[in-house]
Amino acid sequence: MTLFDFYKSFPNEESCEHYLKQEREKEGLVCTKCNQGKFYWLKSLKAWKCANCGRWLNLTAGTLMEKSKVPLLTWFKVIHLMTSTKKAFSALEMQKQVGQKFYEPVWYMMQKIRISMGKRDARYRLQGDIEIDDAFFEVVDENRDKTKPMMQGRGSRRQAIVLVMVESKPNPKQDNPNKKKRIMGFAKMIVLDALTKKSINYEVQNAISPTSIVISDKCSSYADLHELVKEHTAKVIPKKETLEHLPWVHTVIANAKRQLLGVHHSIHREFLQNYLNEFCYKLNRRTFSDDLFNRMIVAGAHDTWY
Repeated sequence: MTLFDFYKSFPNEESCEHYLKQEREKEGLVCTKCNQGKFYWLKSLKAWKCANCGRWLNLTAGTLMEKSKVPLLTWFKVIHLMTSTKKAFSALEMQKQVGQKFYEPVWYMMQKIRISMGKRDARYRLQGDIEIDDAFFEVVDENRDKTKPMMQGRGSRRQAIVLVMVESKPNPKQDNPNKKKRIMGFAKMIVLDALTKKSINYEVQNAISPTSIVISDKCSSYADLHELVKEHTAKVIPKKETLEHLPWVHTVIANAKRQLLGVHHSIHREFLQNYLNEFCYKLNRRTFSDDLFNRMIVAGAHDTWY
C-alpha cells in the first residue's frame, strides 16, 4: 500500500474504526464470558453486545489498541510506516511523521507492534536445511554495577547473545562465483541469557522442525543438536571460510547489526528482542505480494499486549 493509497483508504478516524470492525468480524468474535460467538453491533457505543449473555465487547478490546488513548488513525499510520519499508524508523522520526506531540506514546506503540510481530513469527517453525550460529550485539545495560570496571569481550555486559537460525537450501543452478550457492528462506533471531546447551536446545526445539538438517560450527553448545533434529553437521570453520559454509546466517547478522546501529544507534538489552522481531518479520515477508499492513492489522487484532 502506497502512502497515497493509505490516505485515500483512511482519511479519518471513522474509516479506521469501520475497517477494524470489519476485520474483527471477519476473523470471528468470541464472548469472554459465555464463549459464544453471536454479537450485534451498537454503532453509538462503538461496541458489540453478546446476544447470549449481554456482555459488552469494545471495538479495541483484546487488541494492541486496547485501553490506548491514541486515536486509531495514528495507530494505523504507525503500522503502515513500519510495514511499508524494508528499513526501520526510529521512534523520534515516527513521532515527527505522524504528528504526535509526545515521544513516549509513539515509542510504546512501536514496541507493542514489534512484540506482535514476534508472536506472529513464533507460530511457524523453520524447515529443511538450517544454518545456525550465534552473534553478539552491542546493547546498553543500565543494571550493571557502575562501580566496577566494564569487562571487555564476550563476557561484557555491553554484549547480548543472539541465536540466529536461517533456512538455507542448496542451489545447484547457481554457477556465478560471486553469488551465494544457497537460497535463503525464513529466519529467526532469539536473544539468549547465556550461550549454553540447555538454552540453545530449548530454543531449537521451539523454532525448528525435528525433520530438519542443521549446519553449524563446532561450538560445544551445539553438541546435543543431533538429538533434536534429523541430522546435525558440525565442522570447524576457519574465519576466512565462514561465508562459504554459513553464508546466509552471517549475512542476516551483518544486515541486522547495520540496521540497528544506523537507525537506533543504541538499544537497551531488555528491548533488543523487540527490534530483532521487527527485522525478522519484514525479512521473512520480503517476497510477499500481498499487503503487510493488512496482515499486521489482523495480527494486532488478536495478539494483545498482555
